[in-house]
Amino acid sequence: MRRKEIAKKLGITIMASLLALPCVVPVACPPDTKVLAAQTDTKSPSQGLQLTTKTYEKEYKTEEGRIYKEVSYEYPYAEDDSDAAKTFNRFYRNLLTKWKKNAAENLKEAEDMIKETDSADNYYADDVKCEVTINDENHICVLQSGYEYSMGAHGMPYRYSYIFDAKTGKKVSAATLLGMSKKQVNEKVRELYLKKFDKTKKVETPLFYPDRDDVKKALEQIDFNDNRYYLKNGKIRFYADPYAVGPYVSGFIEVAVKLS
Repeated sequence: MRRKEIAKKLGITIMASLLALPCVVPVACPPDTKVLAAQTDTKSPSQGLQLTTKTYEKEYKTEEGRIYKEVSYEYPYAEDDSDAAKTFNRFYRNLLTKWKKNAAENLKEAEDMIKETDSADNYYADDVKCEVTINDENHICVLQSGYEYSMGAHGMPYRYSYIFDAKTGKKVSAATLLGMSKKQVNEKVRELYLKKFDKTKKVETPLFYPDRDDVKKALEQIDFNDNRYYLKNGKIRFYADPYAVGPYVSGFIEVAVKLS
């Protein structure tokens, strides 16, 4: 997943600073898993699907009961019994399965790191929160914001974002919504980023890296059709991951295209 790519930029520096701490030897034991259901919102006539959220949670513990990784994944769930709801729910079941597999890949690393520290409050974590940015008779958009922490100075934020046809429950692309080809979408979005660069380069804390050519080259490596957008307030908001075109403190740098 994309978060691995951006996490690599922190990995070596973060890990090196933590290797000289005291050692405790843990043995993994089966952690508890639970799914929590959130309060369901009342569906209005203008809504596409009646949505609630569920949360998958899991703690990985040593034999002594020390947590070495904690994960939490909040995702949307359609209460309707329609074909659209079934299609929508199937998509997020599959996404949850992929996320769980990805989140479990560094368990050995997390366990080994706990062996090197006496802190009971410092351990690996991966947390995803869910926001429905639009839910009307035409479209549903879900923005999931994740934060992966590997015991460094700070964690790495990441996102999953998808737009759906409210009548079918199937994904809808930005290109389709804008009536453009994928190539045109990338050209439009990259142009907007460079305009934003020019407007913000003289502010006290610039959003972007200082060299315009470097930013332009970085933008050319990003395919903004790859679910790097969400729909909110009548606009498709495209985003670049942290470190992609600006420093970590800039977070997800966004540009918006208004739907006609």
